[in-house]
Amino acid sequence: MKRRPGFTLVECISALIITSIVIVLMSLAMTSVRSLAKHSLSQDLDWQIFLKEMESDTHDFVLERVFTNDIELYEKTTKKHVTLKTRGRMYLSYAGGGYVPVFGYVNVTYCRRLDDRRVYIETERENGEKLSGILCFDTR
Repeated sequence: MKRRPGFTLVECISALIITSIVIVLMSLAMTSVRSLAKHSLSQDLDWQIFLKEMESDTHDFVLERVFTNDIELYEKTTKKHVTLKTRGRMYLSYAGGGYVPVFGYVNVTYCRRLDDRRVYIETERENGEKLSGILCFDTR
């Protein structure tokens, strides 16, 4: 009997088994990468970036008054009064008009003035994650 070129049944089945194992392993890896992306440091990192940006020298904010949902500031660089509004999203509202969004998808649950420079803020994201921090502003 002559051998014909081609694959045997055993070779085909073993190739299918190896391919299916590779696909299962890749799907598990992709699932773990997606779950890591959801719970990565980026969620906490954006809060830290927000805190640092509010305290940065580029704005040079001075604390004026603290209300339940608002923090009134004075920006030395532009010499304008600014209000940090905290309703659903945090944004800077300028006295002459206009606003700049600075942090989204949070609800401020607690805001308290600690002294003439510092404000303690507690927030909650839409997914229930709680964030808190202390903002330290410049003095006049």
